[in-house]
Amino acid sequence: MTLIWQPGDVPFGTAASKPQTDYRRFAFAVLAFLLLPPAAFAGFTIAVDPYYVGGAPSWPGINVVRPAYEPKVVIAKPYQVARLRPSAVSLGSSRVEVGIDPRHNGWAPGTVFNFALPSSNSYAVMLAFLHAQKHGAPLKQAVVGLDFFAFNMNFPLALTLQEQRFDEGAVREFAWYLDGALRDRPKSAATPAAPTGDWNEALYLAVNADVKAAILRKEFKSGREHFELAGRTEGRKGAAMPADWDEAGYLQVNPDVAAAVKDGPFVNGYHHWLAAGRVEGRLGGFRPADWNEARYLAANPFVRIRIARGEYRDGYLHYAATGSKQGLRGATAPATMLDSLMLRYPSLSDADYLARDRFSLLFSTTTLRDAIATLRGQSEPVVFDSRGMRVWHGQEAVLDRVGGTTVVIRRLLKSWNPILVAPKMQYCFTNPETGMTTFDPFRFMIRKAYAGGTDLRLFVTPLHAVVRATIEALGLGERYAFWLNELVRINEEEASRAGRHPFPLWDFSAPNSITTEPIPELGDRSPMRWFWERSHYRKQTGDLILDRIFDSTDPNRAVPADFGTRLTSANIDAHLTGIATNLANWSAHSDLASQIAREVGKPGKFNRQAEATCW
Repeated sequence: MTLIWQPGDVPFGTAASKPQTDYRRFAFAVLAFLLLPPAAFAGFTIAVDPYYVGGAPSWPGINVVRPAYEPKVVIAKPYQVARLRPSAVSLGSSRVEVGIDPRHNGWAPGTVFNFALPSSNSYAVMLAFLHAQKHGAPLKQAVVGLDFFAFNMNFPLALTLQEQRFDEGAVREFAWYLDGALRDRPKSAATPAAPTGDWNEALYLAVNADVKAAILRKEFKSGREHFELAGRTEGRKGAAMPADWDEAGYLQVNPDVAAAVKDGPFVNGYHHWLAAGRVEGRLGGFRPADWNEARYLAANPFVRIRIARGEYRDGYLHYAATGSKQGLRGATAPATMLDSLMLRYPSLSDADYLARDRFSLLFSTTTLRDAIATLRGQSEPVVFDSRGMRVWHGQEAVLDRVGGTTVVIRRLLKSWNPILVAPKMQYCFTNPETGMTTFDPFRFMIRKAYAGGTDLRLFVTPLHAVVRATIEALGLGERYAFWLNELVRINEEEASRAGRHPFPLWDFSAPNSITTEPIPELGDRSPMRWFWERSHYRKQTGDLILDRIFDSTDPNRAVPADFGTRLTSANIDAHLTGIATNLANWSAHSDLASQIAREVGKPGKFNRQAEATCW
């Protein structure tokens, strides 16, 4: 058939294509409507970069002050290190974060980053070192502040610290090292589980309120009688906890339930599970029939470390408490080819976690809210800088508002945190049930420093004499001396193993002209020169530390001769004797020392060191 154009027909390519053109324009408009807001949102959060994760510059009036960074610092810093690839880092707790300046002239040339993490224990410090060593270009130098409290096995990790954000290869290597190290160590028997299967009158009546009412009406003598006459046939729950019920595990992974049991609304965890927990999908009480412990631990080697530390009895309790929320693999058999690949190649699973985690730090609604708060917070004092140091501009005003440094110090004299922490309120180096000690991460860090050629400088953080007196009053003086001895012994032992000289290990904690700085009288709001309060030292003090350990000089300051002693096996005994003498002299002339002794001697629940059976 031949098509013949007639007058009045619409020419090809003109009006006939107009509906198609309009459709395309409409489609592009819809697409733009859908994509432009997310793109603008993404561009805004990346430009503001409230957590220093993306690497955006600090623009005056926009993001020089980043108030949302502080609560995210433990999350953000590993990503900063991966991005910056520093050649040197400082490591430790918040004391290092506040006091050690990455801009000091003693550092080796290159990018220096303050990688200290608040509330770091010895394990967290080791993780940070291994991560920095992995991402350094290379990591030439590391300065590590060592805290006594950080070697207490009962001191918890920060809730925001997740091993998946650190180098997965290094974490896995430490897990393997620990497996071997603990294999032949002596272990104590675990605490026996609470008995199950026995009749529980209180539980039965709590679960069956109608039975309790019937007893009050004199229809039955007891819950046991009701169960024997009717309850068993009716299939009543609560006669006893089932044999496969894990009461301790359920309470551990559901602390709100543990509090409710303690306060009285529930007889025990099983009562809560019957009343609410099973409907809420609570985990921890009954183990799934298809649970595979070996598979979960193989997929998540850091969980083996958490178990060795005594945080969880087994992998299932870790999964119930936190692994399920993190979406950790290995809890169930792989359902797809992707799951199988992730389990077979853990590095893929780690990469997947990091991608999802980074995405949430860049593009979530929380990030958008924090980016807006960052814009609005530019008139606030700077708390952190881009090198990871807590600069604490405005902290003087904060201390003044609460009455001055002296008020803060005297209030803290009634609290032993972080030396002793709830719930145990005991200081122990070892988990006796597994044999792991808090010196294991320290030893592994030194070993990896030698293997990687990193110049490691170690120092015991300066503490005001008030803190040292508190340690003695709590009955921990012997443990403090043992701690210093072990630091020296392990440092020299690992040096011998590597065929190298020991890394420099300095002690700045002994009573000296810095750590015995006079504390202002009550009512005097004058700031202290060397300390913010009893344990966080100022940048001025940190500069003296770096001057000493780097053998650096500055014409504007001089390091006191008694500030800092390099520890070796040859001088440690004499050093400890000198500490005891100087601390006794300080205590004899300080009213705070007698106040510490009075507070420690008061009966209460905040010091159970006398009951400790672990070392």
